[in-house]
Amino acid sequence: MSKSKLLIPLLFMFSVFFISCEKEEEDSNPEPDPVEVNTTSIIPSSTLGRENNYLGCIEISSRITNIKVWDHGTVDGDIVSIIANGATIIDEETLAGPDSPINVDYDFGYNGFNYLTLYAHNLGSISPNTCTVSVNGTDFVLEANLDANGSIDVIISGYGVDCSDASGNTGGGGSGGGGNGGGSGKGDVKFWTNQDYGCGPITVNLNSVGSSTITGYYYAGNPDCTVDGYGGNFNDLTPGTYSYTASCQGYNWDGTLTITEDTCLRYQLTL
Repeated sequence: MSKSKLLIPLLFMFSVFFISCEKEEEDSNPEPDPVEVNTTSIIPSSTLGRENNYLGCIEISSRITNIKVWDHGTVDGDIVSIIANGATIIDEETLAGPDSPINVDYDFGYNGFNYLTLYAHNLGSISPNTCTVSVNGTDFVLEANLDANGSIDVIISGYGVDCSDASGNTGGGGSGGGGNGGGSGKGDVKFWTNQDYGCGPITVNLNSVGSSTITGYYYAGNPDCTVDGYGGNFNDLTPGTYSYTASCQGYNWDGTLTITEDTCLRYQLTL
């Protein structure tokens, strides 16, 4: 047999071996599973035995996040847990000020809707339990007490959903319907209570906006955002952070809240 005839089968065998190795290499690096996109809120109605009050919505660009948490306002010994998509990422820790935040890295796991919930282990020396949460540099305020948690939608943007689809508009998660939808660019807030405090009407003042009056209470869970004569409604607000005061005979409240575009915040006043 000539050398040229012997070379042909050898080249063929080498080609088959090379193609086979290349295929095995491709098979050993399969495509990652697609990330699930949640198109509606996944906030549960309750967490750890307490009702989840819906407090708003934020949008961020990445599931991979750095989350910082510190006491909002005066440092008063608030002890909190933070739950993200059902997982406890901060477990019963005492909040310090903004110079010493609790710091955790977290992958939200879903595109579209995710959530964060504040669970209060105490009320500190100044009720209620409040904290500032920063997610990849986007700050907002959560509030909770020993009867109810505070929850917020966290939307990974770019997947066909945004805060106009959030709980405050759709009735998903732990909130009722209502809200300022339709892409108006404004937001609403409704102040409410779940019991009669026996102090008469509660006057609520929203800084640079005006006042409204709570004349009744809602005993069957979160109200919707319609103007019904019982809750203190403020509508068509420019998104941003507002300070408020509220008072009735013998009781006073004050704090801050964040209005998000095209959503309605149901804000419960508690003792």
